[in-house]
Amino acid sequence: MAKQSLVVSVHTECGNCGATLMGPYCSKCGQHAHESARSVSVLFHDAWHTATHLDGRLWQSLYILLFKPGRLTKEYFAERRARYLPPVRLYLVLSVLFFGFGLAAPEKSHVSPPAAAPDAPTPHAAAPNEAAPNEAAPEGAAEAGKTSAAGKKSRKSRFGISNCDGINSSIPWVQDSLRRSCARNPESYVESVKHGTIANFPKMMFVLLPMMALVMLILYWRPRRYYVEHLVFFIHSHAAIFLLLLIEALLGWIAAWLAWGAFAGWVAAIITLYSTWYVYRAMRVYYGQGRLLTLAKLFVVGFVYLIGFALTWAATALVSAIIV
Repeated sequence: MAKQSLVVSVHTECGNCGATLMGPYCSKCGQHAHESARSVSVLFHDAWHTATHLDGRLWQSLYILLFKPGRLTKEYFAERRARYLPPVRLYLVLSVLFFGFGLAAPEKSHVSPPAAAPDAPTPHAAAPNEAAPNEAAPEGAAEAGKTSAAGKKSRKSRFGISNCDGINSSIPWVQDSLRRSCARNPESYVESVKHGTIANFPKMMFVLLPMMALVMLILYWRPRRYYVEHLVFFIHSHAAIFLLLLIEALLGWIAAWLAWGAFAGWVAAIITLYSTWYVYRAMRVYYGQGRLLTLAKLFVVGFVYLIGFALTWAATALVSAIIV
């Protein structure tokens, strides 16, 4: 028999696109030239590489975004984009994390256990006189029925609507749509609208961001900048606010778990002040205008943003109430 020799396979072509390999990565499609894709070590190598190298851009982007306001936008338009996550991807990651954490956070219960009446007779006290309980039974039953009905009514008004035909609107098609939507599930209509509003609000923010970028285009008309510059600036600013609010929510959750009410209050105050300073500083760094002029424009942007945010929230609630 002819002696068989072990031949070590050396990849000279990319298995994905067939291009000639000139290094560890394909110059055409970017795929790494692993020896085999059927190895557990390769699987863990890919996971480690993703977390620490290729998508380690996430951690670098988060650091710059959090501690150096406006820097990430300047880097993006200075053609230094490869080392950071793209703006929309960064925004989506932080938006999903923030709103997902908000939905997963446990809600506080506002229902307290019923307190016992101070003059309620005990079983031992009622035992010597059996006629009294029999005479008081109808009144006690009536009171219990009223209490039960009140509880049901309270729960009904809190989580549902007892009469969907009572929903009124000055716009006929909105009124008809709301009534039909309510009639499908009146018992939990309010809760469904609430959850739908929170779930759909991140999508509606994509309507608010271009509008605010248009406001910035008007405010910063000299020197003239491209519209996309203002849009990316707002995307980065929103991503930073989402990151700050996520940190606040995490620390607040920990404070609630440890019963540190004062700590949660301080965290909320610090995050609020830092967020306001952050937007001001980001405008100063990226647009490069003076302190007083930047501060004046910050007030204008803040006022318009509050109006736009309220309208966006109302529109999201209306859409959720119709399609729920």
